[in-house]
Amino acid sequence: MFSVTADTRLSDYLALPEIAPYRRYMLYSPLGIHENEPFASATFLSLSQIGWSTEGMVAGADFFLRAVREGRADIHAVYAPEACADDPMKRDVNLIRLSPARPDADRPVVVLCAGGGYQSVCTLVEAIPTARHMVEAGYTVFLMTYRVGIEPAAAVALDDLGQAVRWLGAHAAALGVDMRRYAVGGYSAGGNLVCNWGCAHIGWKKYGAPKPVCLFPIYTVADMKSELAEKGPGDFLITMLGKNWREMIDVYNAADHIDADYPPCYIVCGRDDAVVPCAQSELIKARLDRSGVPAVLEEGDHAQHGFGDGTGTDVAGWPARALAFMGRLAEEAHDAC
Repeated sequence: MFSVTADTRLSDYLALPEIAPYRRYMLYSPLGIHENEPFASATFLSLSQIGWSTEGMVAGADFFLRAVREGRADIHAVYAPEACADDPMKRDVNLIRLSPARPDADRPVVVLCAGGGYQSVCTLVEAIPTARHMVEAGYTVFLMTYRVGIEPAAAVALDDLGQAVRWLGAHAAALGVDMRRYAVGGYSAGGNLVCNWGCAHIGWKKYGAPKPVCLFPIYTVADMKSELAEKGPGDFLITMLGKNWREMIDVYNAADHIDADYPPCYIVCGRDDAVVPCAQSELIKARLDRSGVPAVLEEGDHAQHGFGDGTGTDVAGWPARALAFMGRLAEEAHDAC
């Protein structure tokens, strides 16, 4: 039977018949990123050169394969076919459900949004390794694929997350979950999406969704104004906000909209990150503290951008600590009633 190791080629893993329904969404982009070099011939070990955790990816890929074989994974489109007429890319917006061996409807649902610079969604690298810890702890996890590679990416991705949360609410009974209590986590650009979701004026409240019980922003960008001051508008800012970014930056600069109504956060970053400085995460924590919102910042000395679940770095184990933080919030809320 196929087993995943550090020397497994990504293309061999994705060619497994069990993975076929999910293949396109493991490293999603409209252009099919995993079908091109260097990914086609890369091993999990060689992908560590990007900063991704080989151990985390191997454990995550093996866990995902087992979940599929055991019937604990399935995939759901969140837009109805008629809603895709205006934009065929909506057909790719989906949620991959990973269920624990003993589902517990009393636990919050967790939605994970992998990053990729709003050009790809690196679910296999970031979300699946993290989901392994959460599912094994008894949580139902949904891995989200959102539209990328189109402007304005921040607004489009929020539309997709809003639709996904609405879809989950409408199908909660059939799925055996309770969407009155859910958390959302994201990495890098996916973390930016999560931070925006926490802003009532563009996120959860705008879309008529329940307020998340917790957010997990991981090596995220929340203050585009500091990025602008340091680097100029650049392609990333234009991708996120569109050509009229000057008018949009105040609306979508999440750091400016953190207030007492913002969800609690467990934030993780690494000082070895050469892409997004820890100052971004530190700013989120400072704004949350100022607003009286519960928050934890876990800042590793040796963790590069893309560490995912943190395996092999000094933030290893952060998913368990994030779940414990969310559990304490629930206990405090219960005691206050």
